[in-house]
Amino acid sequence: MPEQDVLVSQQELIFIFFVVIFFLALLVTFFFVIIINYYRTNARRQSDLLKAIVETQEKERNRIAIDMHDELGPLLSAVKLQVGSIRDSESSRMNATLMDTQDLLDEAISQIRQIIRDLVPRNIDQKGLTGSLEDMKHYFETFTPIKVNLSLDGFKERFSLQSEINIYRIIQEVVNNAVKHAGAALVNVSLKTNEHQLKIEVSDTGKGFNTDTTSEGSGRKNIETRIRLNKGEYELKSSPGAGTAYFISFEKKNLLR
Repeated sequence: MPEQDVLVSQQELIFIFFVVIFFLALLVTFFFVIIINYYRTNARRQSDLLKAIVETQEKERNRIAIDMHDELGPLLSAVKLQVGSIRDSESSRMNATLMDTQDLLDEAISQIRQIIRDLVPRNIDQKGLTGSLEDMKHYFETFTPIKVNLSLDGFKERFSLQSEINIYRIIQEVVNNAVKHAGAALVNVSLKTNEHQLKIEVSDTGKGFNTDTTSEGSGRKNIETRIRLNKGEYELKSSPGAGTAYFISFEKKNLLR
């Protein structure tokens, strides 16, 4: 009998041991699921926050562009006409001053048009990304000393309007940086697609910089934020005297939303 009692006790201990292991496994699984759900929810919230920030920026850009177009543009045009009428009736000395003033007004009106074009990509919903990039190329080559080589490789695909605006802004910001900070004479913009991905490469012949020691400016942060918005990835390569290049890739499925 004692031996049977000992055997029973051992069996009970083994049973209890496995029950404890089972409940511990359930507990670990429960906490694991909670942690996974937390990180998924947090990632979703961050994505929603980024989307809200970018959408707010676009709405504000549109508002400013409309205000400038509807209010400031006509006002400057009216002043220009008034100066022209005065110039036609005054002395030659006054004419010279008024001509200079009119030239300044022409420059101001031109700058406003450039700012409006920069704020809102023209008819991107109708022209698509390729048409807007062609307009951007023309703008930079007309109003800045930079040359833009645009290689679209037969690219004709359409994505969601917000994604196309986002990609346009990314490329626009990179080219702006090449003009303002890199002192580049040439920028190469390339778009290529395969079955699942869109790949973008933007490189310049500017002065470059050390990516390890140079802090991120607002332009670079804006580029990174917009890439993250569509769950894209990028690699930045630059070194002093060797120019700068961005290599960006997006999954197409993330550009259709």
